[in-house]
Amino acid sequence: MTITWAAIRNVYAEVAVDHLSRAQALSLECPLDVFEQLFHEHHGDEGFADIVRFVDWATVEWEETALSGVALRRVAIPRPYQHAVDEARWRTAEEGVQDARPEIIEHWQTAGTWLRSPILIAGEVLRLSLDNECLVGFTRLGNLLGLLDRLEVVEAARHRVWLGRIQTARKAG
Repeated sequence: MTITWAAIRNVYAEVAVDHLSRAQALSLECPLDVFEQLFHEHHGDEGFADIVRFVDWATVEWEETALSGVALRRVAIPRPYQHAVDEARWRTAEEGVQDARPEIIEHWQTAGTWLRSPILIAGEVLRLSLDNECLVGFTRLGNLLGLLDRLEVVEAARHRVWLGRIQTARKAG
């Protein structure tokens, strides 16, 4: 059964866990952190919906993995969000990480990475010939790129991300 962005949006509930429960009734398999960031927080964003409207979410499996700074420099950005990445990168390269939340700044300073894993999706899911595309976490990615540019974070350092790929069983079958 195909699960579309519209189907997930149509079962929206104000509380994320309730929204997830309704989406699971459609057979969606998705970790809560991914669901909150991707589906719940973006449920009313029509521009975002245009980017992901052709994805069959029933075919996507999620894995929290770690990618190097080198790999993250190559992550594609949807055109409408490129400015957010570029601005965060520039500000961070010029002034260091900027955020109104002290715990975010402290985490970047102590851990050299983001506090919450951004959401990436493999190009194959979007039917594109690219490796991975960032769907959520544009400012986080921009901050990291700025810190890499400042040489405050080494490119070999690994950073946790959620990565959605086509389910392995579906690839084989």
